[in-house]
Amino acid sequence: MKFARPVPALLALTALLGVGLVGCRSDARGGTAEDLTAQVLFTVNGTYDARADRRERVGNGLRRITWTSRPPLPARAVVVRFDGNVRSLSWDLEVEGPDFSARSLAGEGAATVSTPQGEGLRPRGGRLAEVLILRTPEGLRLVTRGFVIREEPALLPAFRGQ
Repeated sequence: MKFARPVPALLALTALLGVGLVGCRSDARGGTAEDLTAQVLFTVNGTYDARADRRERVGNGLRRITWTSRPPLPARAVVVRFDGNVRSLSWDLEVEGPDFSARSLAGEGAATVSTPQGEGLRPRGGRLAEVLILRTPEGLRLVTRGFVIREEPALLPAFRGQ
């Protein structure tokens, strides 16, 4: 059996596959800020819970998930505390030894805010708009407005004016 024009067909197929692969590729630094935001949101919403090292109830409706051997973010360890009834709105994420900075996660134009726990960052818009990012001695802490209202009202002024 002969093919009339195998080379052009093969080139067309290669071009189509190449375009698809380029769209899925991350950059040399391991991805974009948007990829990191997605990883954070997948982590706090439960996507990686099955591979956690520890899952526990800590009382008053709060739960805690801990990853030390295979953290879902580029870091040494990750801990999520959340309200078991409204997990996507009320969570606290601690990242120990992150391979990323608070500024890179907060994005361009993030507002610097003062809190009782030190200086923090508030992303302007985007999927982390309702999150406060704090630096800790071990790394970073991200906390939602919902969690602050429930557990740490002293941080609430950091959410005003935005």
